[in-house]
Amino acid sequence: MFLKKRGQVWVETAVYTLIGLSLIAIILSMATPQIEKIKDKTIIEQTISAFGVLDNKIIEVQQNEGQVGKVVFKITKGRIEINSNDNSIKYVLEDTKLEYTEPGVEIKQGNIIVKTEESGSRFNIILLMNYNLDISNKNGDVNKILQSGAVPYNILMENKGGAIEQGTTTQIEFNIV
Repeated sequence: MFLKKRGQVWVETAVYTLIGLSLIAIILSMATPQIEKIKDKTIIEQTISAFGVLDNKIIEVQQNEGQVGKVVFKITKGRIEINSNDNSIKYVLEDTKLEYTEPGVEIKQGNIIVKTEESGSRFNIILLMNYNLDISNKNGDVNKILQSGAVPYNILMENKGGAIEQGTTTQIEFNIV
């Protein structure tokens, strides 16, 4: 009789342990996507703030020919594209569960346009800054892409001046160090 009780205790312990582990797994499976959304929202808000700093530095550099500005930019997730054809700087966070804004609707925050695009059951979040400047990249690159990484990027901007002809704009050259 004593052995039966002892065996029953071990069976009950194993069952309760499995039930406990199952409950933990269920809670984690429900909480993890929400945690990822919160992380992505924080990344977007930090990037909007960093884009504001970058925009201010571009405006500062634009004031005087030959002026150089520097911004340190850390990308934890997503990528930044400096496009000399479109004279734009764009941040893209792909494949996120976060619906930051209504899909397809552009929201302007200062010089930053925020847009969410649907991508299947997930979303792509885009932050875009367009300029009436001639943006160029060092070494003649048309599109410079900065990927996420552990090391921050040093973005140098130099005002190369503008042409004398009417209708031309100031040229700002970007160099990534």
